[in-house]
Amino acid sequence: MNRKRRRALPLTEQRRRLILERLRVWGEVRTSELAGLFGVSAMTIRNDLNALSAAGALKRTHGGAVSNEPIAREPSYKDKEAQHSAEKARIGRAAAREVGEGAVIFVGNGTTTMQLVRQLPHRERLAVFTNALNHAGALLERPGVSVYVVGGYLRGVSYGMVGGLARRALEGVFFDAAFVGVNGVSLEHGFTLPSLEEAEVMAEVVRRSRRTFVLADHSKFGVVTHARVTGLDGVDAVITDRTPPAEFVRAFGELDVRLTVAEGGESEGEATWLEDTA
Repeated sequence: MNRKRRRALPLTEQRRRLILERLRVWGEVRTSELAGLFGVSAMTIRNDLNALSAAGALKRTHGGAVSNEPIAREPSYKDKEAQHSAEKARIGRAAAREVGEGAVIFVGNGTTTMQLVRQLPHRERLAVFTNALNHAGALLERPGVSVYVVGGYLRGVSYGMVGGLARRALEGVFFDAAFVGVNGVSLEHGFTLPSLEEAEVMAEVVRRSRRTFVLADHSKFGVVTHARVTGLDGVDAVITDRTPPAEFVRAFGELDVRLTVAEGGESEGEATWLEDTA
């Protein structure tokens, strides 16, 4: 009996993550629809919803549940900077090792990509494009770096330059590698951001890069926000601070997306590559 419970637990956790993922996209879920989707009883789904409600993850309604968080909600840059700061520093160190001599790279706006900027190794003839005003200032302090700023409308909440001007500034420009941050990583919906304008710019960057690295701490997995940048198969590598749930490891392996887990303390930041274990 105990063995059965231990086997069922991961299935329960996975189902609840998928329920939350669906809820973040649609804003509302119905018990009957979820029971059919997962092939379980309505009572099982009600237990799931009650548990998630008790954890503050959703609000129960008659016959289902609704999201308690707007899908386009975006914390301020200052608030995000204080969240998972040690983890983001490890991710930044691991990402910095991917920057080669003489490369032309793009670094997207965000608090995790800022850690990459701060930890860039000295490289000869390194050219860095960015759409982040604060990143550009920090890059000026890095020796040997040529800095190019992609202009546009400045979003105060993220310091990111977005809009038609930013997209046009990317025309005819290509990159050896792009390093982008996201707010959500979803099996079904891929990589997402709270801002449609930022997602459009990052999607254009991905299309213009030989390799794309997504920098995302563990809290981003199973989350869907307002606008899609690209699917899971649209990038080359994901760098995170903790091994994600098994279904993500499996999906990345099947899609040939390299998964790097930045391990160790703040001073070590060692990276481990994970292979598909399915």
